Amino acid sequence: MSAMAIVPDLVVDVRGPGRERGRMHGEALRDRITAGLERWDADVAERLRVAPADHVTRLLADTRFPKAIEWHTPALLDEVRGIAEGAGVAFERILAYNLMDEEWWFSRSPSGRRACSVAAVAPGGGRPALLAQNMDLPDAMDGGQTVLRATDADGLQTVVLTAAGMIGLTGCNSAGLGVCVNALSMLRHSPDGLPVAFVVRGLLERRSFADAEAFLRAVPHASGQHYALAAPAGIGGFECSAGGVAQSDGGADRVWHTNHPLASGDLDPADDQPNGYPDSHVRFARLAADGPELTSAADCERLLADRTAPLCVLPGSDGWMTFGSIAMELSAPPVVRVAPGPPDRTDWAAVDLAA
Repeated sequence: MSAMAIVPDLVVDVRGPGRERGRMHGEALRDRITAGLERWDADVAERLRVAPADHVTRLLADTRFPKAIEWHTPALLDEVRGIAEGAGVAFERILAYNLMDEEWWFSRSPSGRRACSVAAVAPGGGRPALLAQNMDLPDAMDGGQTVLRATDADGLQTVVLTAAGMIGLTGCNSAGLGVCVNALSMLRHSPDGLPVAFVVRGLLERRSFADAEAFLRAVPHASGQHYALAAPAGIGGFECSAGGVAQSDGGADRVWHTNHPLASGDLDPADDQPNGYPDSHVRFARLAADGPELTSAADCERLLADRTAPLCVLPGSDGWMTFGSIAMELSAPPVVRVAPGPPDRTDWAAVDLAA
């Protein structure tokens, strides 16, 4: 099957303090951000039968996410303000756009029910740790695929697969720390917690596995989410919710995860699928079948392209698609490859990080 073309200007470089990084992001991707917000508005109107502006107002009025972001990751709140300024869009609209997982549970939307397949392999035999993911999102997100490469004042570089206007979905930093995620909508959530995108980028401000795990355990969590961490020191899986953190890897040297809990019992009593939807278990079984054989990033890429489970979801599949894929070798600096679309038909692009 012919490959989809790589998104033009896929990698966007930003640097400096948070607000400056955000302005560079917003200016460079203004047209793509505007188009993405228009698709998001149409999706909200169709899903919820409300005016998108009213939905944003209610989302921010009925939660306290800015307070949590300001307390735990203040530079990232500045980055969101900068994106809004650079793109010429209201701050509240860009902030709401970055609250993807939180908007799903806030609106009780079925959008958050399915998303993402992750595999990790501990370092060994002279090979660095491996971490890979298919990021499955609603079709409305298609077209916003972007890789954001950010350099902070201390020289730490972060690479994240994201959508234009969003601070990050999944990625790694130049110290060799990587993070991938799975939505766990059946776990308890909190209007006072730190939203998922800010947890991801907050993790990537850390330079070691130990510091990242400590951050993950210290912050309050807004949404049920599994975070897979990988670094030169090893790998780990953590299921996070309003009630805390449950380690889900069991000390194994290979970890895979989809969208049902393996360890956490902190269930949302209002959720009607506490064990996850059937497709999550099918995808988990597919990962488990090949997970023991993964020895390279290329193996991960081949597995993520599988459409039988499906791990790879094409546009129009019940409103969902594999928005993009990432495969990482967590050396320092890491080796990173990204497919900005379904990986069975999208070219993979290498993304360099500074040493």
